[in-house]
Amino acid sequence: MGSGRRSGWAAEAFGEHVSLLSERIPAALAVAHTRARAAHDAARSKKLRVYGTTLWECQHEELVSAAVSIGDDVKVAKFGGYELPVVAKKVLFPLRYADRSGVPVERAHLPQPVSQQRQRLFGAHAPQVERPHPYLDESWADFDLPDDYEAFPQLGDDTELIVIAYACNLEAGVMNIEWGRAEHVGDGELLWGPHTPLPLTAAGLAGAANRSGKSTSTGQSAATPRFDAGTEPGLTIGLRHPGDKTLGVPPQTERHPDEPRTQDNEED
Repeated sequence: MGSGRRSGWAAEAFGEHVSLLSERIPAALAVAHTRARAAHDAARSKKLRVYGTTLWECQHEELVSAAVSIGDDVKVAKFGGYELPVVAKKVLFPLRYADRSGVPVERAHLPQPVSQQRQRLFGAHAPQVERPHPYLDESWADFDLPDDYEAFPQLGDDTELIVIAYACNLEAGVMNIEWGRAEHVGDGELLWGPHTPLPLTAAGLAGAANRSGKSTSTGQSAATPRFDAGTEPGLTIGLRHPGDKTLGVPPQTERHPDEPRTQDNEED
């Protein structure tokens, strides 16, 4: 598949709506993070459960809000505990695939166990993606072909699934977003077709606050600076508490970073 076809898939899929979607999707996810961070701070929790659960809820709400502001031809499909927007017969599915930067979207996968609702959503509405050449990559051969799934009545047979995969964490906020076509090949693994990154620009983030005419639930703009936007502090070496020296406590060393996690608190 050529690079031109990869870069032009979004314009072909969404037509006149592609520019607004490219701006408002990143803004919507930034607002979802801001709301989730506010809930975490209000709970004064030392764990990330409140943040993750709230982010899962808010990602759908903000994505629907951003989409319906485009025009009257946008529909909203209900799936029990959440809603998904449908634009130009494309249903937008958000997926938080990592909690740190630098993780390629090709490593995104659905949290296991994959619910029956998600299996049906991908099985009936995700397009079939061209497999890699068998001589270059035979790993996909280990997965069984998906069963035939009935389309959701609220979507219809001709509605296609578009995945919005993003990396986000409590401190840094949204760090990467890509959208495109992806097929569920089994056990949560996704095989990507054409996909492209979405811009994380200050203009796009500010657009969410301007569009709503009010600040977010924390009273801040959606363009809240990242935690790493300030001046880098100086390096201080050799400072240890006197009591630690007396008791022979070894100096604290840097821990090894954890593996990137897929965590979107799936609910059906």
